Amino acid sequence: MQVSNTFIEETLGYTADRPNLLVRSEEIMNLADISDYLREINESLLYDDSIWAQEVEEGVEFADWLFGSRGEGAEDDRRMLMEILGKQAAAQSDDSDRKKLLISLGEYPDAASERKGYISRRRSILAEIKTAEEYAEFMQSCFINSHFAKDIVQEMCNIKDFPQHAKEITENLSVLNDEAIGLYREYYNNLKEAENQLSSRLLACSGDAAHRDKLFFPFTYYERLNGQEAASEVSIRCEPHLKLIRKDSDLRIYFWWTDEKIGDGEKVLVGRIGRHPY
Repeated sequence: MQVSNTFIEETLGYTADRPNLLVRSEEIMNLADISDYLREINESLLYDDSIWAQEVEEGVEFADWLFGSRGEGAEDDRRMLMEILGKQAAAQSDDSDRKKLLISLGEYPDAASERKGYISRRRSILAEIKTAEEYAEFMQSCFINSHFAKDIVQEMCNIKDFPQHAKEITENLSVLNDEAIGLYREYYNNLKEAENQLSSRLLACSGDAAHRDKLFFPFTYYERLNGQEAASEVSIRCEPHLKLIRKDSDLRIYFWWTDEKIGDGEKVLVGRIGRHPY
């Protein structure tokens, strides 16, 4: 799955309640947040050349506002937009095979105007994917606070009727990605309570002490050795698990809260999405 992150050029245009870009600093900051996210996942913001002719205030085109300092606007906002459009963005090309994800400056129908909304729309696309292989490839960019086991896709391919469960898997991974690190820090000395907190948000979360020795999963990470970045592998026990469908089903998400070797301890580790590993 590939998406086309498409900027709606006309949202730069002025209106009666938004007469210039000076009063749109917060919207520009929100657009920069989306741009930062795209940079993290190595994607670009696409726009059409018509962007330069958009009137951002009466009688002032965007190109003149950005590069000629015409019209009303903060210099920090000019620099921010110049960075968004100059360093990361790319001209639109043939993207007919891609799912279009609309991005706007300020609120606009069916478009994302801030980071949280952008991520939500991206995850909605993920939840509609029909195959485990394509899902596993795209999910990496939807959960950037998560680190998935090296062989995560192999078990996902064994999930029966995968399309019927894609939405629930997405909902559970979303909560895990967005909240697990914070819960771990808050309940570091009482991880059972952290599990209870996840259970209050989802179907159920619990440990599996009886099978602890069978819940190790391989994770790849990168470290600098002799001045060069090298891939290393570590096996981590992912005992806590989220239960999907119903509490006695054989569809689980096994995870561990964090590890200092991986992502500087800032990522939740997802070891397995699928059946019991025993």
